[in-house]
Amino acid sequence: MSSLPPAEALAPMLRELNAALAAAPGAARAAAGARAAALFGAAERLIVYGSLAPGRANHLQLASLGGAWTRGWISGDRVAAGWGFDLGYPAVRWRPGGEHIEAWLLHTAGLAGEWDRLDDFEGAAYQRLLAPFETDAGIVAVGYFYAATTGAG
Repeated sequence: MSSLPPAEALAPMLRELNAALAAAPGAARAAAGARAAALFGAAERLIVYGSLAPGRANHLQLASLGGAWTRGWISGDRVAAGWGFDLGYPAVRWRPGGEHIEAWLLHTAGLAGEWDRLDDFEGAAYQRLLAPFETDAGIVAVGYFYAATTGAG
């Protein structure tokens, strides 16, 4: 993983991409996904902070995909929304300069054929958006994470 610009520098582009990703399925959404893959390799990166994280209740959804896990955080706000909230996992809204929310980055080519299944698993209460993933070394990747559809950023 290589260093990327600070979150503040990435924010305008990620907000634009996330707006297109949050739109109804169509050409704009597909183009945003292709751009995220080309710019950041995002199609092979999933950031998890709740029940999908290693050792947690729904990690089995990802366990067979292989790949490498990195521990770090995303910056943002915890949101009392989504089905995970009832399990003790508040949803997250990405916000540069926000609280450091413990997260794990899964980097694997195995995600390529799994996005539809994972989207279905998360359900209508969540949407797949982009966020910078950080460690003590700085921003090391941009990947997808599941944000609550209410209050998601």
